Amino acid sequence: MCSFNKTKDYYQHILAASLIVLLIILVYWHDLGIVTNEALNSEALSHVVLVPFFMGFLLYQKKDLFSASLILDKLQKKSKIKFVDELVGLSLCLIALLIYWYGSYTFHPLAYHMLSLPIFISGVILILFNLKTLQILLPSILLLLFLVPIPNEIMQTIGGNLANINTQASYTLLKALGVPVTLTTAYGAPTLILTTSAGQPATFTVDLPCSGIYTLIAFIMFAFFLALIVSASVIKKLLVFGIGFAIFETLSIIRISAILSAAYLFGEEIAMLIFHTIAGLLLTFIGMLITLFIAEKLLKVSFLQKSAVASCPECEHSQKSLNVFCLNCGNFLASLTGKPSQKFWAKLLILLLAFPAIALSINAPTFAIAQNQIEVTSTWENSTNIFPQIPEYTLKFLYRDVEYERIAKQDASLVYAYLPANYTKPAVFVMIGSANSISNLHNWEVCLISYQTAQGKYPIVSVIDSRDITLIEESFPLTARYLVFTTPENYTQVTLYWYEKATFKTGLTIQQKYVRISLVILTYDAANYQRHEDTLLAFGKAIALHWQPIKTQSLISLGIPAQQALLTFSIAIIIVAKTSQYADEWRKRTNNLKIFNNFASPEDKTLLQAISELSKEKAAFTAEEINNALKNKTGNTLQPEVLMQRLNRLQEYGFIKPDIASTGNKPALVWKNLLNV
Repeated sequence: MCSFNKTKDYYQHILAASLIVLLIILVYWHDLGIVTNEALNSEALSHVVLVPFFMGFLLYQKKDLFSASLILDKLQKKSKIKFVDELVGLSLCLIALLIYWYGSYTFHPLAYHMLSLPIFISGVILILFNLKTLQILLPSILLLLFLVPIPNEIMQTIGGNLANINTQASYTLLKALGVPVTLTTAYGAPTLILTTSAGQPATFTVDLPCSGIYTLIAFIMFAFFLALIVSASVIKKLLVFGIGFAIFETLSIIRISAILSAAYLFGEEIAMLIFHTIAGLLLTFIGMLITLFIAEKLLKVSFLQKSAVASCPECEHSQKSLNVFCLNCGNFLASLTGKPSQKFWAKLLILLLAFPAIALSINAPTFAIAQNQIEVTSTWENSTNIFPQIPEYTLKFLYRDVEYERIAKQDASLVYAYLPANYTKPAVFVMIGSANSISNLHNWEVCLISYQTAQGKYPIVSVIDSRDITLIEESFPLTARYLVFTTPENYTQVTLYWYEKATFKTGLTIQQKYVRISLVILTYDAANYQRHEDTLLAFGKAIALHWQPIKTQSLISLGIPAQQALLTFSIAIIIVAKTSQYADEWRKRTNNLKIFNNFASPEDKTLLQAISELSKEKAAFTAEEINNALKNKTGNTLQPEVLMQRLNRLQEYGFIKPDIASTGNKPALVWKNLLNV
């Protein structure tokens, strides 16, 4: 019953929080859906599942600080230049939308979209609340940066280096234990060849998923989370990170060694089925526990332990007087009190109406989505209807790469060809890959360049040209990657590829899949490869239109230069607004100081001098510390109520300002000096 009454008291706050979350979902629903799908279907973003829990914990920890920041905003003397926070917040939201918009015209739209999310949320917080609230919530918001997918090229490079290090270390450990194993890189990725107890050879290739890169990303996020919740020096936080990194690397080596040892003793199938399946989850969980244990025992770092906040005799009196803060020590004595103001509801309503409408009007989808179903008749091999017929070309199915489907975890990997009636024209090969996760549809650069360099080898090919090309922009942005390279066989491959999302109907089954479509022309005339670019663009546009993408007319249409100009303008607004605010406050202090020196009482002057001397020792101080400094200076102290009245008077002059300090996530009212007397 008590819990129900508390919920009833705070229903407006719960409603406000729900509407803020709804606002974010309405703007980013498509991208959040893609990230969620990737987290559930791809190891590369599996750490995303932990982000809501980490954020929820941090927000719960900051609830008192959040409440105190809202009350502090009412206590502070406002500048004559009003709505600065709202103006800066609006500019941040505009910057986020411009980054979102610009990203939709690039080859990596999801990364840009998710990068804009923390900026957008920061802007919304500033508009609805204030700068102090944003400072309190910013660490939680920064966790959203872990939603940004790391480009495959970077992932392959780091993962390849980790695979080499871990495999070499595992090989050394296994040899020392007497396990019959050899190390080779003939297959590309480092490979351990084991002779089992039954005398049968077993091959274990340590590729990207086995390299420990995904576990490392999860650990970095975990380490960032620990740095936010622990009260320790920066050096100790860095030491915790270093210890954790060493532990996770050691566990990765032990994992590989354990899998091969199990294969040697029990057979390859048992090792892969049991040890390999559960090893990744156990590795992350055990690594976190060991890191916490060692950090607590070795560095004396306590996690999840709130620092005790000492109370003073005045706390009880201040609470009985219904003061929100103790007039002496500054302790926060209340919780989230009162209801959201009408001004807050008005701003939230405007945001709910405006930003989703703007996001819809700019029409910047993450991926082009086919409007109609792509019907697969009987089998993929007979489904040439998924591509359009091109005049003077015959479309033919060539083969299905089943082995690559297994390795890349794709549903289909098919190769078609447009064969020309005029043999002086080149054939255009069409390759289509289909998967539940965009992460499984690797780009050409990863397969031919990043994967090789990660193994310490030269790239398979030599890149001649690589750039983004806008395939279609009339109804929606569809950007393709244009890549030209020469191979060791001395032929040149001219490639145009892009990603889409489509609904496939195979018999009674209907599924929505991500697809990668690649158009390829092979030629031995490397010097004149440019003449094939127009051909690929024509074919690419024909195929994209054949898939009939959803056409939603953009109500706002801006080119890249206009977007850049708006971005510069938004940043300029932030600079001008904050500079004007600081200039107004400085001018006010300067004028008031002259008046204060001429007309203020000796008691107020002595108080200001005591505060000035105290500010040389520390940046912020409580009313109790100010009273002690006053006692050291004059031998007398003031009653808390009298001292608070004089502090408020000095605040009106602009000489000091109230602020919120955090001790173990418990807020306290402190004061800061804004000038030196």
